[in-house]
Amino acid sequence: MIKIFFKNSFIYTIGTILTRGISILLVPIYTRYLSPSEYGIIDLFVILASLISLTVALEINQAVVRFYQDTTSEKEKMQYVSTAFMFTVFAYLLYLILSFVFSDTFTIWLLDDLVYENIFLLATGAIVTKGLFYFTQGQLKWQILPRESITVSIIHVIIVAIVAVYLLVIENMKVESIFIGQIVGNIIGMFISIYYTKKSYNFVFVYKKFKEMVAFSYPLVFSGIAIFVALFIDRIAIKYFLGLDELGIYGLAYRFAAITSLVMIGFQSSLSPLIYKYYKEERTPQDIVKLFNIFVLFALFVITGSILFSKEVIVLMSTEAFYDAAPIIPILVMAIFFINMYIFVPGLAIAKKTKIVATISIVGALLNSALNFIFIPMIGLEGAAYATLISAIIIFIIRVKMSQKYYNIPFIWKNILISFIIVVVGAFGFIALFDNINLVNISIKVLFMCIILLIVASLLLGLNSIKIYIKKRI
Repeated sequence: MIKIFFKNSFIYTIGTILTRGISILLVPIYTRYLSPSEYGIIDLFVILASLISLTVALEINQAVVRFYQDTTSEKEKMQYVSTAFMFTVFAYLLYLILSFVFSDTFTIWLLDDLVYENIFLLATGAIVTKGLFYFTQGQLKWQILPRESITVSIIHVIIVAIVAVYLLVIENMKVESIFIGQIVGNIIGMFISIYYTKKSYNFVFVYKKFKEMVAFSYPLVFSGIAIFVALFIDRIAIKYFLGLDELGIYGLAYRFAAITSLVMIGFQSSLSPLIYKYYKEERTPQDIVKLFNIFVLFALFVITGSILFSKEVIVLMSTEAFYDAAPIIPILVMAIFFINMYIFVPGLAIAKKTKIVATISIVGALLNSALNFIFIPMIGLEGAAYATLISAIIIFIIRVKMSQKYYNIPFIWKNILISFIIVVVGAFGFIALFDNINLVNISIKVLFMCIILLIVASLLLGLNSIKIYIKKRI
């Protein structure tokens, strides 16, 4: 399993570096042609898109990945995929119709002014096409086709970038340009994804399979809503307490924090399908421990970099109006890691305990909501980030405790905790002494980062493993 994982993970990681790299290069363009409030509008529809993707299609795509690997019959696999896709298309078409019929009402609810109705309609089109693209590209991962998946991602992001930048810079279309670019990219990406997995699709709807999948997935809708609240209550609360300008600044910080996907995507895209395929094998729990330690090392590398260099990144990639995003980035980076580390504790999913998953997610949403509404009025944008981080840590601990009952994995938590403390305390303490942006300070930060990571690597991987690796390279 580990050999297959590293092969697939490498492909996903390289592809993500390319796609995220293109997205990051667009930030200086967006921040120069859009105001913080316009950037806030985009972020508002990112929130809405996440809610719709978690609810409209009843999370049936999650059922596909679970049942697809459990059957060896190609006919049954096709039935699962086709049934789920036809239902997804129907659900999103229904959402599209309702959004167009009641567009004026929804525009007032979301943006407080009918002048934004055209933006709402374009954003709706982007949300619908994104949902369908998400399903079809996901099928590439479930069939363990990493090269095809990354090819689609690269084509998608290039098309979105070309269309959006042309309309924004040449045609002066502002926010509308972003959503039009997404619509075009989503449609093309969806059809290419279907082409690569065409044997999995047919005009077939098997009601028995549909019932089976929905019985598994419908509790995940409640879990999804709770996860949505946990992920986005910070931005909802920021809009409520601080306004669109501050939401735009926070949204930019979150986009830079999402660089964590360079570490996460390889693990997320490769690990879950492999766990479902090999979880019955005796060596799988120990393999997961090894992969988790490697993941933690990469995660701590990113966390260290975000603490030391977030200020430099924001100054380089944006304008002065967005500089307040810098101190928020490392907090959000840590939060994103904790939110997504559930993939290493698959016990609840393996045991099909989706109701427990939903309950944990609801608890997390309530906790995060309470903390945001306490912290934001007290300390502003950083309060939102700290609320998200604290709730993410607590929910991850609960998830681990519950999952281990159904599928025990022998993690070595002591070394992981010590490594995390070394990185956080060391990096934040160091940045307090070398905060100014200049070549000398940057060089010192790089040296410090290397020292910290060597210490952490010795704790997580062991000195012997590191020595063997170095000898092989020499």
